[in-house]
Amino acid sequence: MDASNSAMAQRLRILWVGAVLLLLVFVPAYLFTLTPGHGIPRDGTSLVVGRDFLNIWMYGCAAWGHDPARYYQMAEYHAALGQVVGAGYPGQLWSYPPVALLVAAPFGLLPYLPALALWTLCGIVALVCALRLWTRDWRVIALLLASPAALFGMMSGQFALFAAAILLAVLRWRTGRPILAGCLLGLLLVKPQLALLLPLLFLATGNGRAFGAAALSSLSLVAIVAAIWGVDIWRIYLAAGIANQSLVLSDPDHLAGPFMPTLFMNLRVMSVPVPVASALQIALALLAAALAWLRFRARPAPGDLTASMIFLACAASATPYMLSYDTLALAVMAVLALAAGQGGRGIALLAFFLPLLQMAAGMAGLPGPGLVPIGIAIALMREYYLHGELKFSRARP
Repeated sequence: MDASNSAMAQRLRILWVGAVLLLLVFVPAYLFTLTPGHGIPRDGTSLVVGRDFLNIWMYGCAAWGHDPARYYQMAEYHAALGQVVGAGYPGQLWSYPPVALLVAAPFGLLPYLPALALWTLCGIVALVCALRLWTRDWRVIALLLASPAALFGMMSGQFALFAAAILLAVLRWRTGRPILAGCLLGLLLVKPQLALLLPLLFLATGNGRAFGAAALSSLSLVAIVAAIWGVDIWRIYLAAGIANQSLVLSDPDHLAGPFMPTLFMNLRVMSVPVPVASALQIALALLAAALAWLRFRARPAPGDLTASMIFLACAASATPYMLSYDTLALAVMAVLALAAGQGGRGIALLAFFLPLLQMAAGMAGLPGPGLVPIGIAIALMREYYLHGELKFSRARP
């Protein structure tokens, strides 16, 4: 056992070095930039502490108010936002699907900073619970909580930790508890782009119960939202909310470019026209879907780490809209596989440090990180076809 633990520690050492350096350099540097703001502290970029949580909190406040659908009109939202943080606050879009109102409603009952603290704590607890479905080794769990994707997700106040927890739980429970896995999947309506390939996985594995539960869960959430805030909120979201979100993809200034490790955004940073970038992204998505189908039609066990890593890499490749912190589930699976001696160190390094790689390349106007996930999937598929499933049969590190 001691030899096994020593070997695992050796494999993970370089990841720990990177994580510790990030904690020692990035976190103090960020805290040093904080200044008092208009009721909420701001960081060096003039954004409030918690950044994207401001939108989630505004959804929570709106859930208890009159006609939240009106905020899909950006002028209405910016006027309401100005009353909280002052006029001219940059970069905020009201673009989440209306299901976000259900998720955010409890946090809208609290002032911003206590709500942010509770949101962050809940995200960490959810992620830890999901990680314990895969490993009970607290050294591995601590490393994953210190990963760049997790830290950026916490700093941004994003849904990223919850999304990763849902993806990890669905992959673990997809055959043993298919109804529960499908019901959990409905919660990803908050960020549906992260779940694009999960129905394909259920179909490839013949998991009709999980597929049906996911469909029922999603429809139920849609119906609950309509019952509380009216059917029209969905029409307004489809007409205006999706258009608001697409502003990020078509942004001529490429403000989101450094933070999106997708092929589409990598190409847009290079000023490739939207139609060309879209066509290449669609081609990549079809390739990712094909790889996921090929791997999962063999019905790998839920504990097959590399099969799950292939799926998460393909899922990351399939969407044009994904922030760096949304790669957290892929980083988790890569670290679990490396800890178990099933994955290569190079793959783990790329998955673990992908948010930093994307930030550096994006700020330099260079493409490339958007192809890392599909590269991981292709490398693992090659290993699978060369060596077979037995090589990847261990379930837990």
